[in-house]
Amino acid sequence: MRFKCINAITRIKEPVWERVFSANVFKDSKKFEKCYRQKMVSILTKYSPYYEKDMEDYDTEGEEDDAKEDKKKSGLEILKMHGIMSYAQTMEWKGPLSYRIDDTCVIDTSKQIYGTIINTQTLEHASPVSLAGCKKIMTIENKANYESMQYDENTLYIFCHGYFTPKEVYFLKKLSLIVSKECEFLHWGDMDFGGISIFLFIKDRIFEKLMPYRMGVADFEEALKKDAGIPLKTSTREKLQKKDAGLLTELKEAILESDKTIEQERLL
Repeated sequence: MRFKCINAITRIKEPVWERVFSANVFKDSKKFEKCYRQKMVSILTKYSPYYEKDMEDYDTEGEEDDAKEDKKKSGLEILKMHGIMSYAQTMEWKGPLSYRIDDTCVIDTSKQIYGTIINTQTLEHASPVSLAGCKKIMTIENKANYESMQYDENTLYIFCHGYFTPKEVYFLKKLSLIVSKECEFLHWGDMDFGGISIFLFIKDRIFEKLMPYRMGVADFEEALKKDAGIPLKTSTREKLQKKDAGLLTELKEAILESDKTIEQERLL
């Protein structure tokens, strides 16, 4: 049954709801979640080309998650990468982006100053064609911070929601080809293990020139002064110590020294 399940995962061509997948494979809509989800997560964590080291920690990081909820949520990111959805997947942005649906019409989203949302099916048929006047592209990890950013005709704000799926990566990589060479690429996320990991993922997979925004040591220390710190979990601390944080190495050391992390929403 495990082989049957993993074989079905490798054949997914279009995103599918978790319970629909379960019904198709086991004739039982809840069997995958109850009996096979964690087994498949373990296999995909070991062998999937989409897996990023310690990706599962983004699923479970958070001071309010108890052990039961941690186990329930663990692995959602890697399953999403392979097309198994436990919640509605959408892509959101606001800024001067125009995209084409298949080979037909071009849609200019610059008029939607409060943001544009497309679902997975639209994403599969969409291709960016223009970023006229865009001088800055910023990915933002958390929804509250994304919503707080006012429309700017020179900036494209993209809601990150964690790790981007392969289809999102494919779509977003094309932005580098249509934007001016002077365009800045920035990422604003949590100052914690997950935030560092997501920044590195985007820099490695999508925007090579990506730089951190409000994720420096000075920003971290200022947030601590405002009592915005959250205790660093012991298990997360051990993994953070081993992680190559790249451009965020100084932030990593500040987190380890203070034994605190900062959620992006606390900076609003």
